[in-house]
Amino acid sequence: MSARTATRDCAAHTSSIAFESPRREAPSTVTAKTSRTYGPRLAADAAFECEQRRSAEPEHAIGGYRESPPPADLAFGVEALWTHEAAPARPTIHRVVPDPAVSLCFTGVRDADGPGSSRLLLIGPVAHARMFTPGPGSHMTAVRIKLEWCRALLGVAPREHEDAEHPYALALPELGGPLEDRLARTRTPADVLRILVEFLRARAGAAQAARHGSGVPAPPLVRAGMHMLRAGAGQLRPGALSLPLGVTDRHLRRVIIAETGISPRRFARVQRFHALLRDADRDANPGWAALAARHGYADQSHLIRELQDLAGVTPAQLIAERRSEPSAVSDADAARAVGATG
Repeated sequence: MSARTATRDCAAHTSSIAFESPRREAPSTVTAKTSRTYGPRLAADAAFECEQRRSAEPEHAIGGYRESPPPADLAFGVEALWTHEAAPARPTIHRVVPDPAVSLCFTGVRDADGPGSSRLLLIGPVAHARMFTPGPGSHMTAVRIKLEWCRALLGVAPREHEDAEHPYALALPELGGPLEDRLARTRTPADVLRILVEFLRARAGAAQAARHGSGVPAPPLVRAGMHMLRAGAGQLRPGALSLPLGVTDRHLRRVIIAETGISPRRFARVQRFHALLRDADRDANPGWAALAARHGYADQSHLIRELQDLAGVTPAQLIAERRSEPSAVSDADAARAVGATG
């Protein structure tokens, strides 16, 4: 059984005024009255433009992959917005590394009229590294959801989708079907991201009002624990986590696994791995001993063992693979796509 067939809409694309910068007023004489009247508005305009610029700048770029922060109002439950564009001719082989999150991803090959063969996938948490070979010219446009917010925002339990990809319309027809129909009418990655963000905002509003069922947010203890683990970039030991939360290590581990499918120790380990990988990607010639010290590994040998266990290759091999991946999208194109989400 396949996902709902995408429909096509060849209507001309128009920009949504909701994502345009507020129009400026003509200059006027500043008085105490006008200062009180326009001061807050000008401050709001400046904050809006600052947020637009921040969101439009990719935080991480490697090969055809671009990742940017989510809109501020969704940062509580969304880790990132991301896109991946495969080169149209040169084969792309990408190593997918462990990633404790769930992505809602619109992917396929576009044609001149729109999304073509694209479909909406639910990409579960990645527990084991694997190789991924996207088709030439294929695209992926996605939002990555924090594990503890998957039930409330996506209606799914993360552990049920570990190391798997499923059509969202099959996993949850009442949500996935209508959303995929909307995405089938898009023509650009910016359109896709805008619709995905609108969907998550609506789900977040529903979660606030929910009293029971799959839409209820995770318990506050789980949310607090996961937040502390992220803030510590994987260097916060679980023992130091439970004490300020007023619970035992065993209880905290039990409630986090029940909600997210991953133990605090494993989550912290992968978080540290990702922080290390980001630093190494930015460094033209990574110094592994210095990176080991910076990210809390006992020494360089410890770092090497960790990367081999999590990614399946040595640090040098992993970085060489990532840098050899061809890019089919410019940073400017990625910024325009993400900046349209508001």
